[in-house]
Amino acid sequence: MSHLKDITGSDGKELSGKKIALCVTASVSITEAPRIARTLMRHSAEVIPVLTAEAAELVSPMIFEWSTGNSPITKITGKVEHVELVTSSRVDAIVIAPCTANTLSKIASGIADDPVSTLVCTSLGTNIPLIIVPAMHEPMMKNPFIQESIARLEKLGVKFVKGKIEESKSKIASSEEVLNAVLSAIGTKTESSDELENLGFLITAGPTREAIDQVRFISNASSGKMGIALTQACLDGGAKEVCLIHGPGVNLPKEFRNIRVRSVVSTEDMLNSVLEELATGKYDVFISAAAPGDYALVSPKKGKISTSENDHFSIQLEATKKIVKVAKERFPEIFVAAFKAEYGMSEKELVEKARQSLEKSGSDLAIANDVSREDIGFGSEENEVIIVPKKGQPKFLKKASKSEIASEIVSFIASIELVSF
Repeated sequence: MSHLKDITGSDGKELSGKKIALCVTASVSITEAPRIARTLMRHSAEVIPVLTAEAAELVSPMIFEWSTGNSPITKITGKVEHVELVTSSRVDAIVIAPCTANTLSKIASGIADDPVSTLVCTSLGTNIPLIIVPAMHEPMMKNPFIQESIARLEKLGVKFVKGKIEESKSKIASSEEVLNAVLSAIGTKTESSDELENLGFLITAGPTREAIDQVRFISNASSGKMGIALTQACLDGGAKEVCLIHGPGVNLPKEFRNIRVRSVVSTEDMLNSVLEELATGKYDVFISAAAPGDYALVSPKKGKISTSENDHFSIQLEATKKIVKVAKERFPEIFVAAFKAEYGMSEKELVEKARQSLEKSGSDLAIANDVSREDIGFGSEENEVIIVPKKGQPKFLKKASKSEIASEIVSFIASIELVSF
């Protein structure tokens, strides 16, 4: 059934050689499971579907055979499939998507009476990552016994990917969110992983805030997701040292507890933190993925400006110091890659702006993107960028998940002969 797998690797090679057991339970969200399977396959995974009997009644198992190119497991037979998948035909991760409250409770209580719960309960005695994607009505999700089950499983290292609460339902997470969780759980190796093992990376992420008074501030819509993805790509590639400096409001994965992380507020704070870290001599590459404020108030007001006393008030702004420019001037031996966000420009204009940025800042690599697009950039799960090196031709990275874009960027940097740089 190779023709059913012709999409494999069409969006990336991050999961090449990886086998994922996709467990499916009887939630109405089951209609999203084939999409999740295909997303994992498009990133090169081999997907083995495992269905409960109730799930097989909601959607024909043939749908999953078509989706994955593999025969779904719908019952435990003399082949003891639950043992085979964690031993001889060992999978690299198990994903339950969607996961009902019933299955969640079974697993937390050690009950194994269907293909999904039996496989998962068997796997908990191994080091195979387990990712649970719950989908149920909001009152059920808030049930104290369900919350207790989630807490118990999280203590065992089980990863939960929760969707949005809409229409009184805890809806299933998107296929991209599931993909990112899988990539985070099992890790990936870039084509240039050997080079990464000899490199230290300092990365910035998110916005900064510039005070108007002691209550209000100027900021921007950066979420820090691109910087998070770059940090993860460096970790997955086995970089010898990784440090993340992030601004306010950036959500950090639990996996980052084992790396050096610094939280800052203002652009000046971020600049000082970058210079302090570079002074340690631990880093070979500085990736500026943050969106630090370009302007700050000349004289922030003390206290809180009263609107009842001031129908109008004016502020005077001054340009902040360019972090990448100062960093390159102080530490010329560091390879500096800087994101360049522009608004409403063509590819040709983006490349030109990136080249101008390289000249002004002294950076070695510019990564340009158009933040006027709602489907990429600030706050989005996806991005589309142009990598513009100081020497050589630009590389266009078409729209993809930020994790995939990050892997491409890190691989590009690692491929450059930094020794001769």
